Amino acid sequence: MADPDLKRWYANVARGSPITADVYLRRLGAFCEQTKTTPRALLDLTEKARHDLLLDFVSEEERKKRAGSYIQSSLKAVKSWLLHHGLRVNLPIRIQGAQDTPTLRDERTPTPEELRRIFLAAKSRDRVSCALMAHAGLRPEVLGNYLGTDGLRLRDLPELRIEGKGVT
Repeated sequence: MADPDLKRWYANVARGSPITADVYLRRLGAFCEQTKTTPRALLDLTEKARHDLLLDFVSEEERKKRAGSYIQSSLKAVKSWLLHHGLRVNLPIRIQGAQDTPTLRDERTPTPEELRRIFLAAKSRDRVSCALMAHAGLRPEVLGNYLGTDGLRLRDLPELRIEGKGVT
């Protein structure tokens, strides 16, 4: 990141959530690439020109059949960048299906046969992760955080007994 202002914005967002910071940075970059602008140039636009650019972006994304929730997430990233510089988007921007999450609509629990195939395809370490999530209800973040600096340890399972080659 060459722009020190962009670095400061990213660091500020990351203090709240490193995942959000990474997503916002990607979305801001994609927005700027698509609209043929730069983060810095967004700051120099008039309020009307900025609003028009955002509306045109939403229209183009809807034309591409992007999910409303994805478009809204992109706008949140841009608005975060603008707010970092004291600029608010005050005029309304309507996004069709902003609350819709089509990727989750057909989500379901794997069948026993699908789970068996997952276990057979995975390496031993990954099998343990899959088993803990499938049978103990753990979420991925319990097994390790986004940065890989924390996670479940054997000492976190006090009832676990390892004797010889057996685990109870």
